[in-house]
Amino acid sequence: MYVYAASTVFFYLSYLGLDKYLPEYFPDSSKESRLVTREYRIVNFVKGVALFGVTIPGTHFLYTLTFYPDLLSVSMMNSIGAVYVATDLSAIAYNPSCHRSTLIHHIAVQFFYYYCYYWNFTMENAIVEGIGIYCILSAYAGIVNMRLAMRCSPEKYKLLENTVNEIALFIYITVSVINWLVQSYLIMNATTIYHHTLAWIWYAGALTMTINDDLFLIKYLRNF
Repeated sequence: MYVYAASTVFFYLSYLGLDKYLPEYFPDSSKESRLVTREYRIVNFVKGVALFGVTIPGTHFLYTLTFYPDLLSVSMMNSIGAVYVATDLSAIAYNPSCHRSTLIHHIAVQFFYYYCYYWNFTMENAIVEGIGIYCILSAYAGIVNMRLAMRCSPEKYKLLENTVNEIALFIYITVSVINWLVQSYLIMNATTIYHHTLAWIWYAGALTMTINDDLFLIKYLRNF
């Protein structure tokens, strides 16, 4: 929990620092879209950078989970999850006027983390395993947040925005499909599902809301 709390404060202070000292790099485009504010850009930029950083230990986590599950480090999994969800918790405090699906996503991942923390990040729990995999695979799509930070850019940056959009769309669709297939496999093959029915119903519901946000963003990128 210490990493979770410290990361939340760190990211929040990062938002404030960028807003105060580098406002020219994050122009307020609220005239074009009420949601594309300076806060919106800063949150997505910081989250994009953070997710790129998470992919490094995250890749090690996926490798170890696949080939050497007995060697998984609880502290490492805790740290990865804490940093990932801290970007969302700090975003709620800094930019509460986000899209409803985004707000639901921010809140859902908090409960994912609390659940994993309660079970001490044991991969013997299929729900914890599913959450861990979803977290890391989602982090690979950090470029999507960088793309959102460029939303409604001035005309002179449109070519760059278009290029990043196409790359982000390809990566996001690929990662999302893999993620959905893995989650479906875990849910259908979980041996503990009949003993923890309520937990699985909760997980499926929260996962559905998170996937809905993925679909919303994919639709936006496709229609750009």
